[in-house]
Amino acid sequence: MFRFAIEHVSRISRILKQPRSHALLVGVGGSGRQSLTRLAAYMADYVLFQVEIGKGYTSFEWREDLKRILRKSAESETHSCFLFTDTQIKEENFLEDINNLLNAGEVPNIFPQDEKQEIQDAMRKIDKTRDKSKQTDGTPLGLFNMFIDRVRDQLHIVLAMSPIGGAFRTRLRKFPSLVNCCTIDWFQAWPEDALEIVAQRFLEDVELSDDHRNGVVELCKNFHESTRMLSERFQREVNRHNYVTPTSYLELIYTYKNLLGKCRDKVAYQKKRYTVGLEKLDSARSQVSQMQSDLKALQPQLVVASKEVDEIMVVIERDSIEVAKTEKIVKAEEVVANEQAAVAKGIKDECDADLAEAIPILEAALAALNTLTPSDITIVKSMKSPPPGVRLVMESICILKGIKPERVNDPATGKKNGRFLETFSKSFGRHEVPAEFTRV
Repeated sequence: MFRFAIEHVSRISRILKQPRSHALLVGVGGSGRQSLTRLAAYMADYVLFQVEIGKGYTSFEWREDLKRILRKSAESETHSCFLFTDTQIKEENFLEDINNLLNAGEVPNIFPQDEKQEIQDAMRKIDKTRDKSKQTDGTPLGLFNMFIDRVRDQLHIVLAMSPIGGAFRTRLRKFPSLVNCCTIDWFQAWPEDALEIVAQRFLEDVELSDDHRNGVVELCKNFHESTRMLSERFQREVNRHNYVTPTSYLELIYTYKNLLGKCRDKVAYQKKRYTVGLEKLDSARSQVSQMQSDLKALQPQLVVASKEVDEIMVVIERDSIEVAKTEKIVKAEEVVANEQAAVAKGIKDECDADLAEAIPILEAALAALNTLTPSDITIVKSMKSPPPGVRLVMESICILKGIKPERVNDPATGKKNGRFLETFSKSFGRHEVPAEFTRV
């Protein structure tokens, strides 16, 4: 801890140790008012209270927090410290209640009757444990006054406010107890040793060499001091204030750390890409070397294969010549075959035409054959001198059957065979005509 912080911790601790004492810490944001107050309260073994301001925080929640702080301070035997900053002032009546606490130790009409009864019961128990010379008369008013006295004795209020702007001046004028009932501690600008120690503390987790870290600390300190000096010159020449706060100094350090981290990440990423690229190039080089070795080892096989291919090409060329000759012969035979096929087709067409003419005649002959009856055959057998048409038909049948036109005895019965026509009409089909009889 640097000397600046030690001095203010000592002042705050001395204030808290005084009876019924309160403190007004005046300084810009980030000067260490809250952190040093917490440290001083911890050193004094005090209970620290601080309200949490939210979006929906109103006067009702503020009064409830005050009642809780007052009761805990009065009902316990330990001292308490109530830390309140100007950034927590959502409504001006908050300061009015603080002003009443500083002046009288109470906020008028903050407790309803039922809560007052609870406070009186709690004070009655505490009053019985005290020396008789210090005990109250036991009346409700006496017990409540005892509660107020215990609040004034055991609750220490520490106000942290910033002097920037006109609000601070206006509030001091409206609520004089902020000055009359408080010991004021002014937080001036941090000295150089404080700036250096703070920078060393916040940069100790950054991976830097001692020389680089000392250089960065010196650079941050020079930035802050030069900015502060320029702000003072700006105020003298233009009569306008530009506040250089310790928060700005801390933001400078945080900005450096974030920027350093981003740059290191970028360099690490590029280094990784470069390393991976080198690995890829080395892998490609080794693969190319292996492929060259394999190619060299396969060179004799390539020569043998090339020779075999040349031999096969010679054979293919020779076979191609023979195939070309055969193709010419096949094409010539194809022409002849096509011509014969055309002739055959012409014969077929002619036969089909003759057949088309013969089929009706055949069908008519078959139909006429089916009309023959046994009596017709008997008439033919009884003819001594058949007509020329009957004789021609009978001769044709004999020719088809391959027999002579003579009446002979049947070998089985010994009689003349008179069933010749019936046998022919039933068993001789048109497809059984011998081929020599079908020639034209």
